[in-house]
Amino acid sequence: MSRKKVGVALGGGAARGLAHIGVLEVLEKEGIPIDMIAGTSMGAIVGAVYARRRNVKFMREIAIAFGMQKIRYFSDFTISRTGLIKGHRIENQLKIAIGSTIKFDDLDIPFACVAVDIDNGEEVVIRDGTVWEAVRASASVPVIFTMPKWQGRYLVDGGLLNPVPTKVARSMGADFVISVNVLPLPYKYTSAVDNREPNIFTILMKAFYIMDSKLIDEATIGSDAVIQPDVAAISFTDFQRAEECIEKGVLATQNIIADIKQKLSL
Repeated sequence: MSRKKVGVALGGGAARGLAHIGVLEVLEKEGIPIDMIAGTSMGAIVGAVYARRRNVKFMREIAIAFGMQKIRYFSDFTISRTGLIKGHRIENQLKIAIGSTIKFDDLDIPFACVAVDIDNGEEVVIRDGTVWEAVRASASVPVIFTMPKWQGRYLVDGGLLNPVPTKVARSMGADFVISVNVLPLPYKYTSAVDNREPNIFTILMKAFYIMDSKLIDEATIGSDAVIQPDVAAISFTDFQRAEECIEKGVLATQNIIADIKQKLSL
C-alpha cells in the first residue's frame, strides 16, 4: 500500500511566520515526508527556501541574521506610486537564499505560492517562472512594498484572500494536508504589556491581519492537521525575535506530532 502524499500549507504573518521554520524542523526530524509545499506571504518565503535547500539550519541562521539587521532591510525607502519601500535589499536576500535563476521546476520539493491581482481581486497561484520573483509578489504587503509585475499583472500579498493556502496544497495532489496558522484566534495583535506606539508599517499590518483573521477558519477547512504556534505576544515586525519565534513553531509541532504520525500510520 502506497503512503499518503503529504502537503504543507504555510500561512502569512510577517515576523510571526518565522515559526514555520520550527515547524519544518520538527516534521523533518520526526520523519514526516513533505511532498509539496504551498505558501502565502512569509509562508511563501519560508516554503520556497525549504523547497530549494531542505536545510533548516541554514534557514535559522539567515532568519536570525535578518532580524539583527531588520532596520537596514526596511529602510529601503522610495518615492513611488505603488509603495513606500522598494524592497531591493529584501529581493537581494531572496536571491541569495533561493537563487537568482532558480525556476519552480528546479526545486527539490514541488512548491506553489499565492498572490492577489490588485486590479481584479483574483487569487493568483504561482507555480512557474523564477521562484524569488513569485515569492516577492506573494509577500508584497500593499502600500508598504512597491508592487511587482508578474506576467503583465500587478500582484500584492496573497494573505488578502488566502491567509493559509490549504486548498492550494490539496490541489497540488496532497492526500494529507498539514496547515500552519500563525494568526492567533481570536485575533490578538500583541501582548497586553506591549505599549509601543505603532508605526505606519505595524498599523497597516495590524489592519491587514484583523481582516485576515476572519478568513482563517475558511482557509484551514479541509486540513488533516492544523498547527498553531503561540505567537500572539510577538509583533508582526519583531524580526529580531526570530529565534524565539522559531522555537514557538518547534513547540507547537511537538505537541501535535504524535497525532500526525497516528493519522499517517507512521
